[in-house]
Amino acid sequence: MEKVINSNCKKCPEHLTNRCEGEDENCLCKFCPRNMSVCIKVKWCRETESSIIFEQS
Repeated sequence: MEKVINSNCKKCPEHLTNRCEGEDENCLCKFCPRNMSVCIKVKWCRETESSIIFEQS
């Protein structure tokens, strides 16, 4: 499967810190119709109406 890097991936903390190369087939960033950068800033997912928690590894 071809890597998909869309506009949401370019704003994702995992992609920005080189921990994601766009190979996860189930990643929300690839399929989310919302602007992820807004969701990341407010830590709230407007698509699922739930909070977003970024885990540090």
